[in-house]
Formats: sequence, structure tokens, C-alpha cells
Amino acid sequence: MFQKGIDEMHFKSQTVRLSILLVGMLLAFPYLYPLSRSFFRGNASPMRPDWDEMNGLARAQSTTAKQPVDRVAQSPSHVPQPALPRPDLIVTSSAVSPTQFQEDSRLVLRAPGPQEESFELLIGAGGRLSVHPDKPVLVAPRGRNVQFWDLERASLIKTRRIDRSDEHTLFTNARYSSNGQYIAFGSPYGPMKVLRLADDSLVPVSTDRSINGDRIAFHPNGQRLVAVGERTPEGRNIPNAHWVDLQSGESRPLVPDEVKIVDAVVSDDGQFIALAETQAISIYDTASLDQQMRSPLAEGPTCVVASQDGNWIVGLTDGTVRTWSSETGQFAPEADLDTGLERVVAIDRFDDSNRYCVVAGEGQILIWDRDTRSTRFVGHHESAHCIRAIPGERGVVTVGIDNAARLWPMPRPRTNSEPTAESQLAWSLVAVSADGSKMAAVGQYVHVWNVSDGKCLTAFEPKTRRIEDVCLSPDGSLIALVGQELKTEVWSVTEGRPVANYFDPDGENRWPRTIDRRSNCVRFSGDGRQLMVAEQDALRIYDVHSRQRVTELAKVVPKTGNVLVSMIQAMDTDNQSGRIALAQTGRIVVWDPDDERTLKTVETQGSLDAEHPGVFFSNDGKRIIVGHLYRVAVYDIESGRVLDELRSHWVHGRMDEDWLVSNREGQLSWWSPATEYVPAYERTRRRAALEPLMRVRGELKDIALMKDGTLVLIDQHDKPLVCGK
Repeated sequence: MFQKGIDEMHFKSQTVRLSILLVGMLLAFPYLYPLSRSFFRGNASPMRPDWDEMNGLARAQSTTAKQPVDRVAQSPSHVPQPALPRPDLIVTSSAVSPTQFQEDSRLVLRAPGPQEESFELLIGAGGRLSVHPDKPVLVAPRGRNVQFWDLERASLIKTRRIDRSDEHTLFTNARYSSNGQYIAFGSPYGPMKVLRLADDSLVPVSTDRSINGDRIAFHPNGQRLVAVGERTPEGRNIPNAHWVDLQSGESRPLVPDEVKIVDAVVSDDGQFIALAETQAISIYDTASLDQQMRSPLAEGPTCVVASQDGNWIVGLTDGTVRTWSSETGQFAPEADLDTGLERVVAIDRFDDSNRYCVVAGEGQILIWDRDTRSTRFVGHHESAHCIRAIPGERGVVTVGIDNAARLWPMPRPRTNSEPTAESQLAWSLVAVSADGSKMAAVGQYVHVWNVSDGKCLTAFEPKTRRIEDVCLSPDGSLIALVGQELKTEVWSVTEGRPVANYFDPDGENRWPRTIDRRSNCVRFSGDGRQLMVAEQDALRIYDVHSRQRVTELAKVVPKTGNVLVSMIQAMDTDNQSGRIALAQTGRIVVWDPDDERTLKTVETQGSLDAEHPGVFFSNDGKRIIVGHLYRVAVYDIESGRVLDELRSHWVHGRMDEDWLVSNREGQLSWWSPATEYVPAYERTRRRAALEPLMRVRGELKDIALMKDGTLVLIDQHDKPLVCGK
């Protein structure tokens, strides 16, 4: 009996303990679940950070408010940066050609390394272009027109209208047939067109379904083709695939509408079609158009090319290029090419050889020999989305998002096939500190220099992909970066270490993964105490030293009425009043953070230019200058009227009452717009008040302006140049 009583007490004790444990777990679940979910998704640091969930700020270290913001203690969460090249900017000699820079602007500092032409710039050639199979002739779509280029002379042969009866369809894709007798043009806005070169006439294509032709692959006989994409009567684009016969004019869908096709190609013998889906490869017979096999893939394919041996070369989202066997329906055991980069963007093959040109990552261009398994580095073209091999293995042509094509010669053989870090130094964005002491350039790496002597202060590789904007603090001690992430990186220039990551805690839930989530703009306040971050639908202001969120525009908008803040494309601050201008599609929102209820909307005439978007306050803060699609307009903030405009130019910044503008020929000028209203009919008649400044070499990638008139720019060589008066 005594033992039985002890057993009962022991059982009750265990029951009580288990109940307490279950209650504790239930109470702790709301706090532990988000942490564990983030940890297993890879979003949480293995070390508990100093974290303020309400402010959405994860600090790079545990620190007190008394410590300076640009000093970071070594911690396991901070990965030391690898040894990156730190080239100094070079003081130029008298060898600089005076034809490159006019006498009133002198080249003070330039990027290190050889300055010879590494590529030829084909200005205006864009879209998904194509090269003639037998001649050095390139065809490039340009809206309603098509351009023909001589690749040997890098010169434009002629420009002509694609369809003289169609004034509305804009074409973005062109493809020569395998025999060079046809050119097929694709458009996301309407049906594709096929031009027969023999009689300069359009070939009728079945209009039962509006085939886009976003991707086009010809059969070797040149009479049939695969076209990817269809536009529904409701105006929606479906990325399916169609088989088109030019002789009969008939077309037939290959896949159901719900199957998304990424790329398509026809085998060299013309017997099979390979369709790259989002997570699979499908093979079709060209005679019966029946599916022969379909194999799911672990990694998503980005492009597919036919190989000489009857297999298929597939580029993948993990940065590898692999051979997919038609016999086994599987990849070869080993990756043929591992670029070590984020993804493979495009591939093309040189004639009938086993060599390929590849674009990977953020625009690295490679020549890959499949027989010898060797790779040669060609160059860098930021955000290149298309690459074409020139017949005879004479070079390659690449196209970037700025619709400027680059003609690259074949690289010389190297004993070491791996590109050096120095050869990959290419930049696309520049920024200068307000005091003019430091400048920064952003590419794959970020570099910061002293402007006075050109010495490199720091170099690091940011974690954020596709940097959209960069800003230096007024004294140049901090640098902030934003891009295709939900966070803003802030680094110390003096220490070369990350200081803090600001990010949107609700972005994962508010933005679906199907859209391009990114932050477009970042600015320091005039006194350097605050950091402003503009995302697609939000503006947040942080205190730099405490790293606390000060305010957020999304919380202010409901107090001011029905003003929708979305798709922020550009931002500027008025240093005198502290107001912030946010450029959106079709309007500018002017906000005063000190008076949260002050929200002014200026309706604009057109959207911002995608190549050089910009919005700037005038010197007195009463006007706003906006860079539209190849047009600069001056708006009066109070009335919203257009005071003056300048066509065929972009705007880059202000010097007192003058504005720095440029045109497509690379001519930089000072523009003095009218400060009072000028009627539209007078603007077209009068001569613009332009004062030529200097001409840059080819394409202008980015430019920053200092208070003393010194310019920091990046031209077609992707190198920073400092030009002073």
C-alpha cells in the first residue's frame, strides 16, 4: 500500500510537470515561432543580434548609443571581406586627347589601367538583336523601325520601317532565319511580323492567335520557326509557344496556355524542338509536333542552345551551364561550366563549333570552349540581357538594359583562363560627398576614393544584388546602398565594415514574390543625421546614430487625404526647407517631414525616363525639374504648371540656377531654363539657352556633380573620371 501511494504521488508529480511544460510552450509559441521560421528560412543570424523589431533594424553589432556609428566591433555575424583590388585613380598627363574633353573642362583623375578601346559602341542598337548567319551584318529592332549595322566598320547601314501600315506596334526582338532570307520581329504589344528580304515584303502569319515572338528560333530550312509568347484580346501576355509555318502561314500551339516557356531552340538537324519551361525541359518532334519527353529540373533554366552533338546546352539560375542529353533525358553528372555567379543570363553558339559565348551574373561576358573546358573573360556589360556570336568567331555583341549594344572582339588566348580581379573592375554608379572630399563608384565591388589625390580608401563587395542607388554622407564617412533587396546597407568608409542594415519588416508579406521588390533611392539629410530610404511604396527616415526609425510616410498619408504613394522612382531633398520630393508614375509628391500633414501633389506630363530618372528642387525650392522620357520639364510646385522644357536631353543636377543636361551624343551642357511661365508654342520656336560644357566618350552611364562644378562621370568604358574646370 505504501509503495502504491508513492507511485501515485510520482505519477501526479510527472503529470503536473508535463502540464506546466505544455502551458509554457503554448505561452512561448508566439515568440519562438517567428524566430525559428526565420532561422530555417535563412533570414536570422545564428548569433542573437541587437534587434528592435518595431523599427525593423538589425544592427551589425551590439553597441551603446554613445559609441560612434562608424565603429563596429568584430563579431561572428560579420564576415571579413576578402582581399579586393584597391586601385588608386591616376593623375592624368598631357597625353589626354583634347578632342575628348573640351578646354573648359580638364580631366583631373581617371580610372587605372589601359585606356584603349575594349569594345565598339553601337549607339541606338538595342532589343534582342540578331546577326546574319553568313555576313557581318546585325539587325536590331528599334520601336517601329529596324536598324541594319555593318559589324566590320561598326557603322549604321540603314534604318527602315518594319510595317508601314502599323503605326502602333513597338518591336523588341529580331531574328534572322538560318538561311538569312527572313527576319522575324517580336513585340510584347502586338502580333509578330516576318520580313522576306528577297522582295522586301511581309509574310502573312496566322492571326487566329496574336503571337508575340518574345523569343524566336528558326528551323534550319528557314521556312518554319518557334515563337514564344501570345497576347490575349484582354491585353495579357501568355508565355506559351507556337510552331509557325511560313509557307502555309499556319501556326499551332505546342503547349497549353498555363505552361510558361522561358526559351526555345531547334536542333541542328531540324528534327527536334527544345522548350525550356520554368522548372523543366520538353522535347518535341518537328514532324508530328508530339512531345517526346519532359524532364523536371531542380534548378530553373534561363536559356537553351542546341549543341553540335545533338544534345542541349542549358543555362541555369544557379550560375551553371550543363549538358542535357536527349537520349537519357538527364543532365550530365558534372556541370560543364560553373561561372561562380548568381545566374546565367544568355548563351549563343559560334557557327558549327563547340564554343559558346555566355553572359552571367551582373553582365560578365565569357567565351567557353566545351571541348577543352576552358573559359576566357571578355569584359563586363552591366545588366546585359542578350548576347550574339559573330560568324567566323570574330567577336560577340551584347545588349544591356540601356538599349546600347557593344561589339566585343575575340579575346586573345591566355595561359590563365580565370579573369583577374583587376580585369573585372567595372562600375556603373557614382556618388560624391557634399563636402567634395570623397567619391564612390559601384559595380560588382564598391570603391571609395579621396578626390584630392585619388587614393583608394576602401573596397568591399556588397551583399545587396543589383544596386539601384548609392549615397555618401555629407562628410564622406558613411556610404549607403540600396537595390533588389528589402534592406539598406550602410558601411563605414574609414573602417571598411558594415555598420547597419535597415530593412522593411513587412515587405515579405506586403509584396508578393512575383513582383520585382527593390529599393530605388537613398539619401542622407543635409546635416548627415538622418537617412532616407525610398522603396516601391514607402519612404522611411532613420536616425543615423541611434538607428531608430524617426517617421514613415505610409503612416502620414492617411492623415492627408486620398493620396496613394506607390512605385517611387526618384527622390530629392530641399536643403533649405527640408522638404522631400518623390517621383512616381505621372506625378510628384512633395512632403514636409516637419509638418506631417503637408503633402503636395504635382501632376506631371508623362513618366520618368528609365535610363536617367531624376527629380530636383530648384535653388529657391519653388520649382521642380523632372527628367521625363528623353525630355526635361520644369514645374511650378504651387500651381503645377509646366514653366519650361528641353527636349532630347536628360538632366543630372544643378549648379546655382543652371542645370547639367546631356543628349544621346554625349554632349554635356549647362541649361538656363525660364523661371516664369513660357507658353508651349513659344518653347518650340525659341532657341534653348544651352552652354556646351564637354563631350563624353560614347555612352554616359552615370554622373555626379560637386558644388565647385567638378564632374565625376562613368562613360562607355565603365570607369570613373573626375573632370574639373
